[in-house]
Amino acid sequence: MPQENVEIVRRIYEQVSVHHRLPKDLFEPACATDWTEVSPDFGVRYGARAADEALASYFETFENFHVEAEAVLHADAERVVTVVRDGGRMKASDAEVWNRFFHAWTLRDGKVVRLSSHIDRERAFEAVGLRE
Repeated sequence: MPQENVEIVRRIYEQVSVHHRLPKDLFEPACATDWTEVSPDFGVRYGARAADEALASYFETFENFHVEAEAVLHADAERVVTVVRDGGRMKASDAEVWNRFFHAWTLRDGKVVRLSSHIDRERAFEAVGLRE
């Protein structure tokens, strides 16, 4: 099960990089996404559609957005913690911007029920009820 969850998370990153939206089939309809720590304006959103609406303005700032897991820090039957790198070339510019975040995922039955993004590794672990 932990490896299945890691593969689901990797698939989400791949699909976001290509389509610039969350693959709704991999998220529970009432899922929670919490961007408060990295983007207070986005806050907490419920449902993949609401998360997409929040993220659209972020994705639109890039000519070629890309996100990938640099490392999986933890994986078990319901939780995955990753270090991610996202960014790309900004629209109408030659400048590239890259960010490093920690994502805390909670999955059940092959679907995301909660995702939160953090600038601090320890907070990502705490978000899924773990201590390092």
